[in-house]
Amino acid sequence: MKIAYIAAGAAGMYCGTCIHDNTLVASMQKKGHDVALIPTYTPLRTDEENVSLNRVFYGGVNVYLQQKLALFRYTPWFLDRFLDSETLLKSLVRFSSSTNAKDLGALTISMLEGEEGHQKKELKKLIKWLK
Repeated sequence: MKIAYIAAGAAGMYCGTCIHDNTLVASMQKKGHDVALIPTYTPLRTDEENVSLNRVFYGGVNVYLQQKLALFRYTPWFLDRFLDSETLLKSLVRFSSSTNAKDLGALTISMLEGEEGHQKKELKKLIKWLK
């Protein structure tokens, strides 16, 4: 059985949850389980060997743009790969400030709507990868 462990990145900060998720998946892998640690929003940052995929799903920049500008809901996947690239996300994190939760309400609802939300393209990419 393959296990997909989905974890949210912490925008370049060391995060207890990221470290916990990474340690848990590494431990499961050492015991012989087929586990993939799938980062979302931003790459995971840990203080030990990072066992997460080298790919980010639901890249933070990408999902934000899809929420704010309808054009980004229809961009080709190769452009999305650039927007989700670890290099771009890590470089933009340096310029980020704290997130205003008030601004993220509509994005959160849209994400929860799944196939009916503005980020349905991201869901399709994750499902395709999982298959």
